[in-house]
Amino acid sequence: MFEDSRPDERLVFFAVDLLSKAGRNSDAEAQLWRTFQKAPSVELYARLRELGGEPAQERAIAFLEARLTEETCTPWHNPADLLIQVLMHEKMFDAAWAAVRSQGASMGVKEALARASEATHPREVVDVYAERVDQFANAGGNQAYAEAAKLIARMATFRSAAEQAAYVAALKERFGRKRNLMKLLG
Repeated sequence: MFEDSRPDERLVFFAVDLLSKAGRNSDAEAQLWRTFQKAPSVELYARLRELGGEPAQERAIAFLEARLTEETCTPWHNPADLLIQVLMHEKMFDAAWAAVRSQGASMGVKEALARASEATHPREVVDVYAERVDQFANAGGNQAYAEAAKLIARMATFRSAAEQAAYVAALKERFGRKRNLMKLLG
């Protein structure tokens, strides 16, 4: 009932739980697939993966990759975000960063990926944090400058002291007129 409109995930999960308890796992998985194909989400993916295992993972990732060619990117929605979140969920960081490079991603998703993969992909992490520092510096305001200073300090853990000093010097040169930011940078 009501399968033409956007599905309510809570109702779908309730139905899937009932089907699973009744021993009808294939019907539960089929219901999840129908819903995932209409309105995919990380939560639906997690349930699909739980029920369907690795074949469900491969099928879902292939489906999301195919969708990238159909959907257009807007300032409010990047179709690659969901694929990247699913890859992060599976800790497939190499594939997630490849998707960011080829398809782009929203800043929130890139930051989440950077935080999740700090240990494995420090170069990409530094690039994302540097982009975010620039955004904070350009936005202005003491709160934004404080966030930029925190990220700059965090970036020091991913590179040598000489590289960090050169980066801070370049920031001071670019944003020298922003006195409050300069105070935080020292």
